[in-house]
Amino acid sequence: MEIDKNLRNILFSWEAVQSLLDIYDHIPNTYFHIKDVKRRFLWMNAPLREHVGEREKRGYLGKTDADYFTADLVFLYHREDDEVIHSRQPILNQPWIVPSQKGRQKWFISSKVPLIGTDGNVAATAGIMRNLTYEYETSNPLSEMSEVIDYIFQHYHEKIDVEKLAERAFLSPRQFERRFRSIFHRTPSEFILKVRLDTSVRLLIETDYSMTQIAQECGFYDNSYFTRQFKKSTGFSPLQFRKSKNLEQGE
Repeated sequence: MEIDKNLRNILFSWEAVQSLLDIYDHIPNTYFHIKDVKRRFLWMNAPLREHVGEREKRGYLGKTDADYFTADLVFLYHREDDEVIHSRQPILNQPWIVPSQKGRQKWFISSKVPLIGTDGNVAATAGIMRNLTYEYETSNPLSEMSEVIDYIFQHYHEKIDVEKLAERAFLSPRQFERRFRSIFHRTPSEFILKVRLDTSVRLLIETDYSMTQIAQECGFYDNSYFTRQFKKSTGFSPLQFRKSKNLEQGE
């Protein structure tokens, strides 16, 4: 995208960049960060600092997700960082469940983009998370899908009929698929699969459930299908993943 010459000159000023970053402290329901390619935080706005319990304004410098989040979220966040860095493409409107410092779990929608340096390589990633409860109360496309998303989050361990989801959105199945994809950049089935796989990562790390129990808890009623999808998503079989995380935690 071509940028006006005057705007380009402004953006090359650090004072202008600083002001742009500072304004994220004052945008409602916006949790904003920038990380370098080694996943270290370079910037974290005030709402995000408060959410993770970071008291110092620049206390995040040199820290990573591992300083703030559980092992399952660290794995998932880093996997997404790597995808953005290697593909050089944004990942938009993805579902995440994130515990706060007060121990409460909240659902968020997250978008992440690569930041290209002057040498033409990806120098960092920038991400924004938004609390879904707040988004539902405002006039935006996400509020259209509030009942659908809530239903998925509450019933991902059960069989979910996409046609029934379409009814909840008062759309035909074809309209629903098209509208859902335009908002979340994936089909309803792909969205459900991501919620299930992300949940399985947490259970593999935090519990001693068997592979069959985890598959059923996450809505997979075919163990081989669960294994295939998990390996496609992470590069590991569920058992390999659990063993690798147990070794990391034992170090």
